[in-house]
Amino acid sequence: ALEKVTKYCSTNSKVGGKVFLELAMAYEANGRTQEAITVYTTLSNSRIEDIKYNAKRLLYGIEAMNFMRNEAKSKAFSRQNAKQTFIDTTGLANIAQNFDKVYNTAYVDLDSRGSLYRQLTESVVRSNREARQILIKAVDSGEVDRLKIVQALRSMSRNFDEALSIELEQLEQQKRAEESVAVINGKPIVQGSDLGNLETQIGGMDKFVLASADQMLENLSGEWRLQLLADKRGDGVKFYNSTLSWQTIDAKDLTFESKGPAGFTTVSKNGEFEFNKERRIMKKRKISTGGAGSWLSALVGGDSAPDEPQQIICVDSVFCITKLAPDKSKKAVGNENVKNYFVVWRRVEPGTYSKVQ
Repeated sequence: ALEKVTKYCSTNSKVGGKVFLELAMAYEANGRTQEAITVYTTLSNSRIEDIKYNAKRLLYGIEAMNFMRNEAKSKAFSRQNAKQTFIDTTGLANIAQNFDKVYNTAYVDLDSRGSLYRQLTESVVRSNREARQILIKAVDSGEVDRLKIVQALRSMSRNFDEALSIELEQLEQQKRAEESVAVINGKPIVQGSDLGNLETQIGGMDKFVLASADQMLENLSGEWRLQLLADKRGDGVKFYNSTLSWQTIDAKDLTFESKGPAGFTTVSKNGEFEFNKERRIMKKRKISTGGAGSWLSALVGGDSAPDEPQQIICVDSVFCITKLAPDKSKKAVGNENVKNYFVVWRRVEPGTYSKVQ
């Protein structure tokens, strides 16, 4: 209701100033901090002394709270991130399930001078560049430690989730800006977000750049050879350096064709797929199977990439990296391991395998 009357109010009148002050406090109470800051900042220049004083006081409160929150995060981030990444990746949180007697081990010494802290930090993949280098080398079981491969994939997955979250928040802000009727001194309170500035906003993630949905879909076109499958946690990695599994994707017609092992034989598949641009999810449909292993694949499943919906983390001139798409119908279990959760494809020249069938 307050938003609808803002076009009739001025920050330099007593009634108008009170309306904007109430609106800003309502924004703050509802978690719309940026809008609250916009209104408080404008009211700080009001000609009404009471309005100006209260606006400055409330603005200071927000700034102080943000400062303390960021300060606390910066001090705790390094150690907490090292500890939690190691625990999540190795499944250490569930280690007690392997024993008959369970003890409470709530204390973990994370002193930076201690050996445990060094062990934890040595196990963490710290950058997107490092993760890619690991995956480039990971073509055989003897090249890279399996645990390190899973860590690299989890690192890229976290960066993807954070970048996607930023993009979705920007889209939501843009939608609110288009729908909002609130103005202050003739200018919209809710500002549209700059979607083109996403790379700058996520520069702290080792410049992990989330490609646009259209660019991702275009990059999917081509021929791909399966490099490896990896579990969500632990060190479960299956390499395909000696086993051939490939797929071709036509992003224009939204069709695919694939061939891979099924027991001691092979199975061919083709069909269509949908692409959810908002969530970057590829979902296969109308799948037809053929080949000597089609009956076996129907019974026990094949040994190649899963047909479940996949969320595209990264697709470029080298890799197509995906993970199992979130299933809203199933209750998420934070520490649960998932087999074949990550899929890594390596791009090959068109016709490398599809023409030799």
